[in-house]
Amino acid sequence: MTIQRRGVWLLLALCLSAPSVAEAQISPRRPPPPPRVVPKRSVKPARPPGSPNVAPSSLKARQGYTTAARLIRSIAPAERVRGFERLGDVGTPAAMELLGKSLEPGGAAKRFEERLTVVRALAMRASQDGPRQALARAMASSSTGRADDPGEVLVRDTAALALARTGDERALEILGKALRQEGPIAAAAARAILAHPPKNLGPVLTARGAPTRTLVEVLDALGDQRAFATLRSWVKHGSPELKGRAAVALTRLGDYETVELARLWLAKHAKEAPLAVAATSILLSAGTSDAGRALSALLKNEETSDAGLELSRQSRNAELLPLLTERLAKADDTGAPLLLGAIGRVGTPRAAERLFQELGSPRHGAAAAYALATCPGSDARALLARALGKTTTRRNAARAAVVREAVLGERVPDLDAALRALIVAGDAADRAAGAWGIATRNADDARALLGRADPVVVRAAARAALDERSANVAAERLANETDPLVRVALAISLVRESSARRVPTSVVIELVEGGGGAAAIAAKALATRDGESERPQIERLAQSGDPLIRAHVALGLGESKEPSAVGLLGEMYRFEQDADVRHAVVVALSRRTDRTRQATLRLAAELDGDERARSAARLALRGTRLSALPRGRSTLWLSLVDGGAKSGAPPEARIGTSSGASLPVVADPDGAIVMTGLPEGPLTLRLAADAGGGKP
Repeated sequence: MTIQRRGVWLLLALCLSAPSVAEAQISPRRPPPPPRVVPKRSVKPARPPGSPNVAPSSLKARQGYTTAARLIRSIAPAERVRGFERLGDVGTPAAMELLGKSLEPGGAAKRFEERLTVVRALAMRASQDGPRQALARAMASSSTGRADDPGEVLVRDTAALALARTGDERALEILGKALRQEGPIAAAAARAILAHPPKNLGPVLTARGAPTRTLVEVLDALGDQRAFATLRSWVKHGSPELKGRAAVALTRLGDYETVELARLWLAKHAKEAPLAVAATSILLSAGTSDAGRALSALLKNEETSDAGLELSRQSRNAELLPLLTERLAKADDTGAPLLLGAIGRVGTPRAAERLFQELGSPRHGAAAAYALATCPGSDARALLARALGKTTTRRNAARAAVVREAVLGERVPDLDAALRALIVAGDAADRAAGAWGIATRNADDARALLGRADPVVVRAAARAALDERSANVAAERLANETDPLVRVALAISLVRESSARRVPTSVVIELVEGGGGAAAIAAKALATRDGESERPQIERLAQSGDPLIRAHVALGLGESKEPSAVGLLGEMYRFEQDADVRHAVVVALSRRTDRTRQATLRLAAELDGDERARSAARLALRGTRLSALPRGRSTLWLSLVDGGAKSGAPPEARIGTSSGASLPVVADPDGAIVMTGLPEGPLTLRLAADAGGGKP
């Protein structure tokens, strides 16, 4: 994968989860939405969806309705939001009707915060006809006119989830119709159905409208045998793309009659790309002897080659090697790492030899080294040992040997000697590779290297300082360190609260205010120290324009000693548009014991549009204390080519992990960032410059 950011080229990002091997996802993020600044109000826990109201007296209901109707006509946004919340609390048919009308064109709910408040209030009675129809309108409309507006996506997801949660036939029929119109509405319906799988699938299957790709994908993901007959009918009468996807879904349901159909498609419809790709996928799933031949045909065809390369992840067919090698010779910087990974998965001695030949390539050396590190078999290990003996390949071979040891548990001969030679080399990149390898393999050595005078060695060793004792050593040095890049690298220690306590608050604030790679993790450390003097700055950071800062403030508040931190977390969640920030709030609340956290957790568990946040909230409600510590069995290998060519300094970066924590790192002088022991799941890369200087 090649991504150009401000003169920085990202060559490769690979993530591996033992015992299986998978490539990391480095997802280019959209520019983050600006935070919604909502006037402060007294903290009132969100009413969880479906919770009963205290039945008001008729007088109380009338008074509440009258007050709410007046508030929603106010010119003050905060008062309008309070009015919509009060209508939800009143809960009478008249109140529900007024809420529904507020979502109509020209209605009282105009801003994102107001629309989301109305949808959440209607969700409590989504099984009733009026609220159900109003939620359907909320799915289909937008106050901004932009379907991809983050706020409108959240409103749409919340409405769809509210409908799916009821399990009501008429609500499911609405979602079934939505699935038959491709676009953002169908996507919201799909997420909702998968979040709350229906006990009765009939309304989804029989809703009016033509079947779509999204609908087939939902049925495939559900894996529900009740969709069998419907999928079979679409195989017979759909478009080529629909036929292909339906046939693949049937195969995953266990219908291997599709194998003969796949062969028929390859024989008579090989030029129709959707059918050819689907047929090959079916043969690979069934493990047939002709699957390799079908996959080769996809790789040879320019129109289907990308799909073939993706499907090659399922195959270790030696027949593919000549074709993959041929394509590698013509590949650009984007395609080469993918092809080298595919060659590594072939796993034969000839495949390992081909990777060995690429180790010295300036363009492909890093990708070839990673592929060889994860290539199974003794031949790959022996070739890495050979590469350690050559000065032109020793550096990347040493990194690959350390990765292989961490992933496959295989020691590469002569690795110790190679690392010792590298760490005393005159080339700074060699010293960095040696330091990282030694620190990764032995925690005692890591702690010793963190005390070295050579900043290149310290920066590289810091990437291995994720265990508690090493993090403590890094934090103690950070307390007095003056070198800016070394400070960023050592700030990885702030991910652990016990280590962060060794760093003075003044240093933490400097890192936050200075921006750069360490700003986010420093914001977490500052929020952990929440108190009367720190609270104003924490509240300011909680409204930062950078969602990464907001997320780390939330993670830190999970460890705050202040009871009011739960209220602040609830306010942060209330109208937050960024899914990562909402997930961080949920993780933080899982670490609190205050009863007031329950309302926000129940809201997230039922109606959050992000699957990670919903799952985390459900775990938290069951008493699980979720951890933000980024520990696991995954690895990362990144190459930032010419990253510091203009400034003369290697770039700072933040590695986002599935735990929610973002790790500050500094690339080695040759642009390499290699790490092990990361949590399973997708990883994200963000250069410190991507946030406009990194200022919070």
